[in-house]
Amino acid sequence: MSENNQIIGEDDYILLKDFKVETEVDEEKGFILCFWVYIFNSNAFPSTILKQVYAETNSSPPLLVLDEKTLMIFPLTCLLNEALGPGNTDLPSEVPKVSAEIEHPQNNWIHVGYEVSSDFVRLYINGEIAGELHLSSLSNDNSMPNGSRKRTLIGITGDSNLQGFIHDAKVLPSTLSIKEQYVKDPPLRLSIDESSISDIEEDNGFWNIVGGKASCRRIFSLDVLLLNTFGQPVNKELEVVASLLYAHNWLPVEKTNDEEPPLLASCDGIEFASCDRPCKLSKGRASFKLKIS
Repeated sequence: MSENNQIIGEDDYILLKDFKVETEVDEEKGFILCFWVYIFNSNAFPSTILKQVYAETNSSPPLLVLDEKTLMIFPLTCLLNEALGPGNTDLPSEVPKVSAEIEHPQNNWIHVGYEVSSDFVRLYINGEIAGELHLSSLSNDNSMPNGSRKRTLIGITGDSNLQGFIHDAKVLPSTLSIKEQYVKDPPLRLSIDESSISDIEEDNGFWNIVGGKASCRRIFSLDVLLLNTFGQPVNKELEVVASLLYAHNWLPVEKTNDEEPPLLASCDGIEFASCDRPCKLSKGRASFKLKIS
C-alpha cells in the first residue's frame, strides 16, 4: 500500500458519476476499502454502483452492485475478469460474490466496508460483518495475483441512470477497524425541526401553503437543523439556502410567467429570491421566513 491512510478524493461528497480513483494495493498483505454511499431512486436492477477497471486486460468487472434490496460485492480476482470479459457488463450468476439484504437501500446513507485478504473477502454494512467469501475454493494460478496490482474504482450511472454520492472513501491497512471508520466521519444532513413550523397546514402528510400573487402569499417559517446520519446535532459554521424542488425528480421549480423566483425569502418586509439570501447556521440551526410565488 502506497500510504497508511489514503483518502480517496478531496471533496466531502462526490457524485457517483464523478467518483474515480487509482490506488495500488498488495492483495497478499490485505487491505480494507470503506466508504459511505447514498443512492437515489432507481427502478432498473441490478444496478452497478462501483466497478473495477483493469487497464492491462481492458476489463471492467463490477465491484458493488445493488439488486433491489440486495447489496452485492465481488472479489478482486482474475477469475472475475475472465467471467465477464472485456466490455461485458452482464452479471452471470456463477460469479462468486458476497451479498447482504438491506431494508432501505435507497435514499439512505449506507456505510460499506470491504476487507480483502489472501484467504477471504468480507462485506461490512454499517460497521457489522454482513457476509464472507473464502477464496480457497476459487484459487487457481491466476486467481490471486502476487504483489501490487493497479485498479480503478469508479462510480457509474450506466443504462439505469443511477444517481448518488460517495462520502469519506478510504483504502486502509487491514490492521485497522472498519467499525471505527463507520463512526469516525458520518455524513451530514439538514433536517426540518417540526416544532418550529408555523403558518403551514398539514393534510395527510402533505403541506398546504398559500402562495401565488403578492397579495395572496403568506409567510411561513421553519428552522433546519444540521445533523449527522446518526441523528446527532453538529455544530458547524455553514451557509444554507432554501429551494423549491419537484418531489418526483428533485429538479428546481421554474420561475413564474412573470419571471419571479418560485421561492422567496422575506426579510424586514422585503422579498428576495431565496437562493440569494443564504442563512448562516448558528449552533447547528438556521431559521427561514419564506413565501411561495
